[in-house]
Amino acid sequence: MKRSTLLFCILMYYSFAGWAQKSPWTFQQCLDTALKRNISVNQSRLSNELNKISLEQSRANRIPSVSANVGESFNFGKNVDATTNSFVIGSFHSGNYGVSASYNLFNGLQNNNTIKQYKLNIEAGKFDIENAKNAVILSVTTGYLQILQQYEILKVAQNQLAADSVQVDRTQKMLNVGRAAESDLLQIQSQLATDYLSFVNAQNQLDIARVTLMQLMQIPVIDKFDVEVPTLVEPGLDLLQSKEVIYQKALALMPQIQSASLKTSSSLMAIKIATGARWPRLTFSAGMSSNYASSGRNPDVNADGYPWYTQVWNNVGQSMNLNLSIPIYSNRSIQSSIERATVNSKTAALNELNIQQTLRMNIEQSYTSLKSSSRSYEAGKIQLSSTEITYKNAEKKYNVGVMSVTDYLIQKNNYTNSVSNLIQAKYNFIFQSKILDFYQGKAISF
Repeated sequence: MKRSTLLFCILMYYSFAGWAQKSPWTFQQCLDTALKRNISVNQSRLSNELNKISLEQSRANRIPSVSANVGESFNFGKNVDATTNSFVIGSFHSGNYGVSASYNLFNGLQNNNTIKQYKLNIEAGKFDIENAKNAVILSVTTGYLQILQQYEILKVAQNQLAADSVQVDRTQKMLNVGRAAESDLLQIQSQLATDYLSFVNAQNQLDIARVTLMQLMQIPVIDKFDVEVPTLVEPGLDLLQSKEVIYQKALALMPQIQSASLKTSSSLMAIKIATGARWPRLTFSAGMSSNYASSGRNPDVNADGYPWYTQVWNNVGQSMNLNLSIPIYSNRSIQSSIERATVNSKTAALNELNIQQTLRMNIEQSYTSLKSSSRSYEAGKIQLSSTEITYKNAEKKYNVGVMSVTDYLIQKNNYTNSVSNLIQAKYNFIFQSKILDFYQGKAISF
């Protein structure tokens, strides 16, 4: 490994880091962009818009429906004059005009229950939107922390390259004065190559993490993308509540729980709607109509003609009707609808129970993972403290020629592994802490 190549890599790293500080994305900016662009969130919004449209339609069904009709006919040969009900031989044209209204007085409370059902569906839809947002929040949090973790790993790899480069120069000088063997130099150069590979891998992992976060944000992948590196506060366990307390809080706060409960209530309302079809239906209707025929004659008005407006006025008729429809046998369609609604209600109740149990398991898993990651983090700090002292001591011994290069590299690699393990434990600890805070209704921020 040539020193010029090493210096080039280090300069490239600092060049990248220097640009990254120009326009970093904060966590909140990443999150806001993802929530705005996420397809699932927008689909949930549109789905709830359909529920609102259905609710307005259900409300409109309680209002009388009104319609008008206009018809015009041309008759040839022998036809009946609709204005006189007499036969007319010849050609003439005629028209009929009308307006009618109908109102459903009673239909087994189906309209009212349908309105109640769609109100429940709309409320459930609002929680579905929030649930979709929560999924995005957790994904962006994971992606953001992954980038921060890779930054630290990359920095450690870069520091190791710098340390290796110093040792290569030192060993070369020791070799020149006969205080080191050529094999020592080869081992140090081999370690430099190994650490360079680790540096490249760390850079690759950082690039992958950046791409992942950009894809979560639903933005095109660009090379010049970076995030702000905040000052992370180490979480604590002093105020950690019991799993049951956290679960009870989550039951009252998590939108998927509220949505499932409302959907269960909606399914019960569907049973009432289906049962309403068994009741008689009472409908009131009214109408007004008139007609006109060019063949009409009225000697009192005009022996040679009967004007359109006069004829229409004289032919006006009104009607009012009450219609009672009693279901007797419907080829089991009503009973089948009730049974399907009942099964759907049971399914909704089971789905609600499953969502509750899934939430409980997730909290239990996160709770256990938080405690485990806390222990791993504390153990990692102890390990790092020990390996760092050992490594620095080994470095001093190697520099003065009282330790072999093999033993020195063993201690160096132990130290490097300790640093890497501590970084992973640290971010796992932070993530698990954020998850449990999230279940308790605390907003995720950095």
